[in-house]
Amino acid sequence: MFGFQMSQAQTVDGIIREFRSEEDAVCVKVPWLPMKLVGLFADDEAGRVIRHISSIRVLDLSDCSQQVQERFAAELQKLKMKGYEPLLTVKDEGSHVKMWGKMNDERISELVIGVSGDGDATLCRIKGSLRMDDLDFAVTDGGISLLSGE
Repeated sequence: MFGFQMSQAQTVDGIIREFRSEEDAVCVKVPWLPMKLVGLFADDEAGRVIRHISSIRVLDLSDCSQQVQERFAAELQKLKMKGYEPLLTVKDEGSHVKMWGKMNDERISELVIGVSGDGDATLCRIKGSLRMDDLDFAVTDGGISLLSGE
């Protein structure tokens, strides 16, 4: 029974592999060099944070069918984040937001954000070396905003 449960557990990479080829799915990775270029042109506060990000990967299923979004939400619930600390969980009127961080001393080396419900179906992985005080989280109707300096 335990083996069966473990085989049903999902990882971030597993969810991305499973859903990236769905019709109307968008999967984008922004690697190190473009992130550094964006950091050069961002304002001081945002640029300071962006310069500590090495890559961002986003899977957006918001334009996919309701059936795909429901499957995604179910897989997101099974997501096993071994080695990550839960940072935020929000359930509000059908929307569900979860955030986990992989900590390395006092820094976050990886931040994972999953959003599902009410037409939203997104998984975002941010890799880098961020301090908790670099990030301010604002939960909005559209999900989560990372606000810096406010």
